[in-house]
Amino acid sequence: MCSLYSTQLSNELSSVTGPKVNHNRLLEFRATIQESNQVGQEFQVKSATLWLKADVQHRYGTTSTNMCRTTDLFVFKVISRTLPESITLSSRDFDRLTSDPISIALEESHTGWQKVDLTEIVREWLAKSKDQKLKLFVDCSCCSNWHIHLFNNKNEKNRKTNINRPFLVIHTDPSTAKRVRRRAIDCAEDSGNTCCKQRFYVSFRALGWDDWVIAPQGYYANYCRGDCGHHRTPDTYVTYHTHVIEEVRKTQHLSGMTPCCAPLKFSSMSLIYYGPDSTIIKRDLPKMVVDECGCP
Repeated sequence: MCSLYSTQLSNELSSVTGPKVNHNRLLEFRATIQESNQVGQEFQVKSATLWLKADVQHRYGTTSTNMCRTTDLFVFKVISRTLPESITLSSRDFDRLTSDPISIALEESHTGWQKVDLTEIVREWLAKSKDQKLKLFVDCSCCSNWHIHLFNNKNEKNRKTNINRPFLVIHTDPSTAKRVRRRAIDCAEDSGNTCCKQRFYVSFRALGWDDWVIAPQGYYANYCRGDCGHHRTPDTYVTYHTHVIEEVRKTQHLSGMTPCCAPLKFSSMSLIYYGPDSTIIKRDLPKMVVDECGCP
C-alpha cells in the first residue's frame, strides 16, 4: 500500500469498520507499512494525518436547533484491546476507555475533507503496539447540521466502493535507519563515469502539483548516468543481441552505436490525490522509481 522514496515513506492506511461505541462505529487501522527493499529498517514518523469527510446538511422547511457557537469534531484513541460488537458506555467508563482527545473546529465555509493531526498518537502506536490495531472514536458536538462519514450508514460500510471512507496518511523518514546492502550500483564521488544510478528527488510543490496531490510531497524518481563503453565480459550482457551488437561496434569502430546506461529495474509508487467532485483517489503507479541501472 505504500512505496519507499529513500528519504520519505508515504503510507495510506484505509480504515475498516470496528465495533460500535455509543452508536458510533470505531475506525480501525492495521500497521501494514511495507518498506520496499529495506526489510527490517527502522524509521521515524514525521507526520500522521487522519482524513475525514464532513458535509453540511441543509434541512429545508425545518428550523435549526443548533445553538452552538462552534462545531467541534473530536478524535479519541481507544485503549481497550477487545470490545463487543456494540456497547453503550457511561461518561466515567468512556473516560477510562479513551485517551488523547484531539479536536478541530468545523466551518461551513470549509466543508468536505477535514485533516486531523495524529502524529503523536501514531508515533506511540508504531513504537509500542503496532501489532495491535489502532482504534479511534470520532465524536462531534453540535453536529446536527453535519454528516460525518464514519461507516454508520449501510451504504458506507463497503470500503472497496466507499470513496468517502476515512484514511490515515503517514510520512516517515528513514534517514537514520540501518541501510541494507543492494546489488544496484549507486553513483558516488568515486564512481567516475561508470554507469550508475543517480538519486534524484522530484518535488510536487516545485512542479505546482501540491494543490491536487495529497501525498507524497515528492519522491526519489532517480535516473541513470555514466558510460557503457568499458570492457565487458560476455556474462554481463542482458541479451545475446546486445553482446553481438557490441562486438560489431568495437570491431568496425562504429561510434554511432555507443551503448547507453539505462534503467534495468523499476518499482511502483503510491499517489493520493484529489479526483473529480473533491473525491480522493489512491493509485499505485507502475515504473515510477528507477531502482537499478546498467548497460543492456
